Amino acid sequence: MKEHRQMPGKPEIPTINSEQMKYRRLAPILTTALSIATVSCDKTPDYVIKSDDMVDLLVDIHKGESVVELNRAKYPNDSTRKMMKQSIFLRHGVTQEQFDTSLVWYGHNIEKYIEVYDKVIEELEGEIKLADVSTDGSRVQMAVVGDSVDAWGDVRFRQFAYGEPSDILKFNMRRDENWEKGDVYTWRFFVRKRISPMTWTLAADYNDGSTDYLSGSVNSEGWQEVSFTTDSAKITSNLYGTIMLQPNLLESAYVDSIMLIRTRMKPSEYFRSNVKTFHHGKQPKK
Repeated sequence: MKEHRQMPGKPEIPTINSEQMKYRRLAPILTTALSIATVSCDKTPDYVIKSDDMVDLLVDIHKGESVVELNRAKYPNDSTRKMMKQSIFLRHGVTQEQFDTSLVWYGHNIEKYIEVYDKVIEELEGEIKLADVSTDGSRVQMAVVGDSVDAWGDVRFRQFAYGEPSDILKFNMRRDENWEKGDVYTWRFFVRKRISPMTWTLAADYNDGSTDYLSGSVNSEGWQEVSFTTDSAKITSNLYGTIMLQPNLLESAYVDSIMLIRTRMKPSEYFRSNVKTFHHGKQPKK
């Protein structure tokens, strides 16, 4: 075998064998095939907002809803609130129709829906942690100023799934300097995919040791609303509530868009005949 030597003064020219030539010819084809494979892994239709974009959009929508509820004077009617929502859609380059269509698709593709909302919750929780303080397993609501505000300080979405460690959603708010006697709290949330019975309780503790409460059940899907009027003759020390559901096998129910709207008492609308009262854990004699 002859020894290959480089000629002096001339650079050595690398040789290309037949296998390398084959790869060079196939490279563009392989690149195209990989690109197609990558796109095909995303099964989201073209008319549906992609998951990452949907996460960003939902985060802004939830934040926008909070802004509206915290500034009811600036958003006194449906048209001004729609303008706020349309501005969010405009910023994200989508329409109301695209958003609604996308929600329908995600609603029929629960795994994707869960993935999206897990990320939404993660982002919102990150922001909530900057304003909320946790103690004894309960989230303490920071002072919220205003006559009509969204006092909800927790995540706005909850899934109840068979086999999950918890079948209860709960909150616990302690009194701050902005609470007033007779405040009205309206708990609003959207229920979907529910099969098993769902129950709720909303209660208030007072400085005299008594407790008022309302309880009921959810028998339909869609928007649910519960209004609770605190006693105008007492000082509320604590407000808390629960939503409970024990899902059946393979059931996966959702509660989202949770809000807790606090409004000041209006004497003409003061209504408490549906409220039950306990004194020191015992129901008073009638």
